[in-house]
Amino acid sequence: MRIWYQSLVAGGRAPSYFEGLAERAQRIARPGVEVHFESMPQGVYGPHAPAEVVIYPYLMSLHIQFILDNALRAQAEGYDVFAVGSVQDPGLEEVRSLLDIPVVSYGEAAMHFACILASRFVVIAFQDGFDQMMDLRIRRLGLAERGLPTMIMDATFSDVGKAQGNPDDALVTRFIAKAREAIALGAEAIIPGQLYLSEAIARAGVTRIDEVPIIDGLVSTLKMAEAMADFKRFGISVTRRGYTHARPPADMVAYARRLHGRPEIPEGK
Repeated sequence: MRIWYQSLVAGGRAPSYFEGLAERAQRIARPGVEVHFESMPQGVYGPHAPAEVVIYPYLMSLHIQFILDNALRAQAEGYDVFAVGSVQDPGLEEVRSLLDIPVVSYGEAAMHFACILASRFVVIAFQDGFDQMMDLRIRRLGLAERGLPTMIMDATFSDVGKAQGNPDDALVTRFIAKAREAIALGAEAIIPGQLYLSEAIARAGVTRIDEVPIIDGLVSTLKMAEAMADFKRFGISVTRRGYTHARPPADMVAYARRLHGRPEIPEGK
């Protein structure tokens, strides 16, 4: 099985982050599973951190095109699953409508696993604006009764980045403090609000706080990817009915991509 894992972090920006992802994936994925990690194009966010950009719908709609391009490339190159490594699930419905292979994403996977492990969950992020975005996403997934309002902890992209290579006790302490606030409000599972944060917490060895599980983003995404590939092997695949899953006609897709200057769709193996 081959999984294409699409990160929203730009290439060349966080080498220790990607090195850690690859190392952990070897321990998480079952034997025989190959995971390819793909970054966003170098310089795509300019001088800004990804979390500062993706909170704006217009900017995110432009960057989703890179995800769509890579999704089509992944299918053409014979990958079995396409995974989006971002808690807000950017482009998830659009990619699912185009591909035959299963498509999963961190946010959707983590929230559904949280609903198996607990009655109520909370997302803890570190970027202002993520709270509104994630609360909208939770409602769209039909999980508003299970998800508490998203909480924002005191940390910067730089703080979380530094913790990728060297676990940061101060960052972990702040995360635990915010998690305890959420637990006091009724949270029974905690989802770190960006994979960047999830990796920092996982690499520090934090898996539970006061008997409440921390939903590991990479574990959630890869295990959901493996499960969906198994589903497909047994003939169970995504619906093609309804607004979010209907496949657009191939000629319309090809015309629209030419019109907007996107790369030609590669032919599959």
